[in-house]
Amino acid sequence: MNTQITTTPTAVLLDELLEDLRARRRERGLSLNALAEAIGKSPIYVGAVLSGQATLTNETAKKFAEALGIDESSLAPLTTPPVRNSDPLVYRLHELVDVYGDAIREWTFETFGDGILSAIDLRIHVERKGERAIITLDSKFLPYKEF
Repeated sequence: MNTQITTTPTAVLLDELLEDLRARRRERGLSLNALAEAIGKSPIYVGAVLSGQATLTNETAKKFAEALGIDESSLAPLTTPPVRNSDPLVYRLHELVDVYGDAIREWTFETFGDGILSAIDLRIHVERKGERAIITLDSKFLPYKEF
């Protein structure tokens, strides 16, 4: 049986595709280990694919489709990088603020007084310097006012 699962690029239908794939795996009695063995990958990787957090290469998508008995084109949405719940780059930017935010706040108070660095009146410049990324945040200081 070579059943095709219908897909479109919307998040709701991606969730439906993932649920269909998980159901297909259960129907076929495939454990994560068995499916991983069939496609030559780790069971953790397979679990990440089935939760929408990992990308399939075209070669892996073909093996995945064969193992689940579905049309390979059904897996097209899983061959592009997902927006991850905790995208590593965005997470590290949050971490930067978590680790250094209090120090930046203290420096701002000592340098400018009581206020904030504006995210509205802000210019961001990003550049590459070898294997380093330089991120410049050029923000206007906005003092809190007495009233």
